[in-house]
Amino acid sequence: MPEGTTLSTTDSAVDHRKRSFLQLPVQVDVERLLDDYRSIPHESWASSHWDTHCSANMVLLRGGDQGTKEDFASSESVDHDVLRRLPYISWLIGESGPFGGTSYAFIFRMKPLGVTRPHIDSNPQWFEPFRIHIPIVTNDEAFLLSEGRSKHLAAGEVWTFDNQSMHAVTNGDAVRAHLIFDVPRRLKLLSLIEGARYDRGSDDPARWHRAGLPDTAPSEPYAVSEPLSFSEKESLGLDPESFASRIAEVRRIAHLTRANLRVGDVVWAVDGVSECAVARTATDYIQVRHRPGEVISLRMIRDGVELTTRMRLFGPRPFDMVRKIKGRVSSRR
Repeated sequence: MPEGTTLSTTDSAVDHRKRSFLQLPVQVDVERLLDDYRSIPHESWASSHWDTHCSANMVLLRGGDQGTKEDFASSESVDHDVLRRLPYISWLIGESGPFGGTSYAFIFRMKPLGVTRPHIDSNPQWFEPFRIHIPIVTNDEAFLLSEGRSKHLAAGEVWTFDNQSMHAVTNGDAVRAHLIFDVPRRLKLLSLIEGARYDRGSDDPARWHRAGLPDTAPSEPYAVSEPLSFSEKESLGLDPESFASRIAEVRRIAHLTRANLRVGDVVWAVDGVSECAVARTATDYIQVRHRPGEVISLRMIRDGVELTTRMRLFGPRPFDMVRKIKGRVSSRR
């Protein structure tokens, strides 16, 4: 399909496949959208559930209510309390709005110079609906990447793309915030798709490379951690935007190398660094910014007591060597 083509119900070639990128013919009141966005309470924001979205904070508006990533694919979607504060957004995503209702809705707010790593939305709940983006706050260097290309989306424009293709995001030096929602294939939406303008975007290998963190071999992960909530960070005197996170699982390499890590430890700084535009958690930061052979220092809180511990990072091959050595020692006993 040629770039700039408008789909039409009279065109025999029209279908309703997802494409990157389709601009939908919907007028959005940017000022009202901004008013809603600015009224979101600070405590409503949370870290993303996925390291793929390593630079994003989020507010779930419609979805599940369990506080997990499954809320974004729940068959029991509910409107969250924060949505009551957002009258214009409530109308946009409601059944009386221009899209005919949504199954999930949320806002992702990306840090300056942040990225979303290349990935595919693989949950079956996301296959049938169209994923809609409406930029609320953006900058000239914010780009959505999909199907090997890139596209800047301007504030107030309405776009959809193929979220079952490999896609990513790179941001410029200011906050980027998008209203994002999934719309089932009902009559209102299909009419919009038929009137959409197709724009294939630009070939952009440099932005794809930047989004694909890390670009060299990372160390073997010692632990899995989950970010603290904004309120938890504040209660501990930590920056809400930091990557402070609680260890949920200690990996075998940590036991083999006698690393001083325990489930429940809150790691809030690595070598004196507590925030990174491309890391959601402390353990993610280690994977992105540190490499095998380095010795790093972790600042932690364990059972209410602050402590510092150091550990050497190993790659997969040295990890195999450690396992063999440990195995030989065990067999001799």
